[in-house]
Amino acid sequence: MNELFNSLLGLDELGFGAQDVAFELARPLAPWMWALAALLAALASWWCYRRLIGPRLARGGLAFVRTLVLLLVVVLIAGPRLVRERTRVEADWVVVLADRSASMVMPDAPGGITRDAQLARALRDSSDAWASIARSKRVLWLGFDAGAYELPVAPGPTASSTAGPTPELGEPDGRRTALGASIEQALRRIAARPTSGIVILSDGRSSDTLDRASLRRLLSDQIPVFTVPLGSPEPAPDLAVTGVDAPELAFVRDSTPVVVELERLGRGLVDPASLVQLVDEGTGEVLAERPIGDALDENASARVTLTPKGETPGARRWIARVVPRGDDLISGNNEMSLGIELVDRPLRVLYLDGYPRWENRYVKNLLLRESSIRSSSLLLAANRRYTQEGDVTITRLPMSPGEWEEYDVIILGDLRSDLLGRSQLEALREHIAVRGAGLLWIGGEGATPETWFETPLGDLLPMRSGGALESGRLDAWDEDVTLVRTPEGARLGVLELGDVPGVWPARLSDPRTGWSRLRWMQRIDPSRIKPAASVLAAGVPVSAFTPELLDDQGALALGAGSPALLSMRYGAGRIVYVATDEIWRWRYGRGEDLPERFWLPLVRMLGREGLARSGRSALLRVTPKRGQVGRSARLSLELLDQSLVDAAPASVRIEITRNDASVGSRPVELRLAPEGALGEDGDSPRSFGSSWATNEAGTYTVRVTEPLLAPLGLSATLEVWPSDDERRRPETDHASLAALSEQTGGRVVPASELAQLEELLPNRELVMTGPREVRPLWDRPIVLALLILLLTVEWVGRRLIRLA
Repeated sequence: MNELFNSLLGLDELGFGAQDVAFELARPLAPWMWALAALLAALASWWCYRRLIGPRLARGGLAFVRTLVLLLVVVLIAGPRLVRERTRVEADWVVVLADRSASMVMPDAPGGITRDAQLARALRDSSDAWASIARSKRVLWLGFDAGAYELPVAPGPTASSTAGPTPELGEPDGRRTALGASIEQALRRIAARPTSGIVILSDGRSSDTLDRASLRRLLSDQIPVFTVPLGSPEPAPDLAVTGVDAPELAFVRDSTPVVVELERLGRGLVDPASLVQLVDEGTGEVLAERPIGDALDENASARVTLTPKGETPGARRWIARVVPRGDDLISGNNEMSLGIELVDRPLRVLYLDGYPRWENRYVKNLLLRESSIRSSSLLLAANRRYTQEGDVTITRLPMSPGEWEEYDVIILGDLRSDLLGRSQLEALREHIAVRGAGLLWIGGEGATPETWFETPLGDLLPMRSGGALESGRLDAWDEDVTLVRTPEGARLGVLELGDVPGVWPARLSDPRTGWSRLRWMQRIDPSRIKPAASVLAAGVPVSAFTPELLDDQGALALGAGSPALLSMRYGAGRIVYVATDEIWRWRYGRGEDLPERFWLPLVRMLGREGLARSGRSALLRVTPKRGQVGRSARLSLELLDQSLVDAAPASVRIEITRNDASVGSRPVELRLAPEGALGEDGDSPRSFGSSWATNEAGTYTVRVTEPLLAPLGLSATLEVWPSDDERRRPETDHASLAALSEQTGGRVVPASELAQLEELLPNRELVMTGPREVRPLWDRPIVLALLILLLTVEWVGRRLIRLA
């Protein structure tokens, strides 16, 4: 029928039955007006034919034709036309922001799965709902970490499948989360578009907040934010090993201090029974362990010192690990490996003293019976005669640096400084400063330290002259004292005198035992201690001692008592000063155990300092070995061989290569500048250094490429970690997500209820109307022909019945 009308009226695409085409009147009349018009037309036609003479039926037919003519005229006056409405419906948008930061690997979601697995499960379980949403709205899938980026979307399995498109999430490896910036970037993507909501699937952790401009945009455009919190709302602890500090070389069967740096990530409590262990990577043997205790109760980080004893010589790999008791978010950060070389040779010690006091006799015999030590002990008299003991006989005292090099540790007791020549002392100082030998001072009532301040070894004393000096000697306590370890002593791994690792035996500090009292100790003024020196133990007079001075590990806070055991670095070596010669009295408490545990670790610690330099021509060091992106690392080179010092260049060229760099990447070249004139002639530099920083995380190898030094094969490793590593803050922040939803009029949707999201999204689609297309019908030829036809019918009818 529509085709017939279109053909009669001469209409083309804008005709009856076409899409979006409607019939209307330009001047529409109300229904009652049409009824009135029809009535008036009928009355007028009846009035015209009621008095005429003719058959009634013929007059009625002619009146009906007249009525049709009048009605057709009224219709033409109303303006019949066809109209096409140009309308367009713009679908509203739904923006989905999926967290792709590294914190999504935390396994604290319900069921023990990761937050990323919880996210994938929530999207999978709500796939039908997303398919329904995609049919009526446009869905924009974005991932975000430090910023927002579009996720690739895979189509459904088949064309007839009810499952909607699913995003390809990829691995959550973002190092930083910036939710505020990501929302701002998402708003820019949907600018001037109708949006029914933003859906955020995240654990809530973010390094920034939503700025005011973006919040005003959400409120003005009435864009609600629906948040889907992932992970556990309760804070869960995570223990991480963040660093290990250990000497590069150590002696076999030596108590080697290994400092393990721990960090508590998250806000949960750490079980004090959690263990810190050191394990041999090759054998799996636990070399040392100790509980964490309350070290991390109030602090986010702590340092725990282990003192393992390696039994197998050669290069070894050890693993420092933490064994949590209870919940632990990430098992991958619980351990860190380190390399160490164990040297199976005796520690070489030279002990010089002035007279056979009790401490001298005990220390001398201790060195003799210790199989891992080769010692020479001499008592020097004022007439330059000496009495020699020990298991290594020497014909004379060392004179040159080369002769001093035969010893790893030198012990100087209560000995007059003038018994050694100035050249001998200068050579000894160079041996300590350059070769890293250790020097152990044992103070006494006669000559140490007061006769040494003005000698070449005066710089190697940890205190300055003056202060508490009376008639040329240090004051001594006028009462008995007890010895107490300080936290610094615990950190260095010395003074491990108790049966429990890391705990100072309380009976050693308790004067009520009697045998723990030391009858003589020098009273060193703390104000005279050099800035580089540290106090490892303090002496507390028995009248001032109370158990409240000690913490749970038996450590004493600085400021209580006076320094009794001091340590100081000098050049490459280390100095230790003991302000008493009464340690032998502890033999009354536990026999030989306590004095041995006091002296041997000190001697071994001093010997280790020079072990790394033994037999080497140069040392290349990187400090710290484990740095952060953007922070400088110190690169230093020290020449130990005098022939290299004499031929040293003005600067040293090194090369820095990233181990995991792509093929073809170029290494970084750097020049190390001289740091001082320490050669024998005072002009040739011995040390070179520079700083270097990078903005890329990874493992780097530093190599010396200077032609003079390249044959030595000097290299070092530097690990660079991101400073804003997501895994350093594993706890969730669901409260901030809830606050964002409340501010914008959205809702918090549990991950298990994500399928109900479609019911919560408002309809924000826009219906847009364009210019109308009008086709009048009153001027169609067929209309005029119809009017003429009706008039002709009436005229012919009147003629037939002789009314015209």
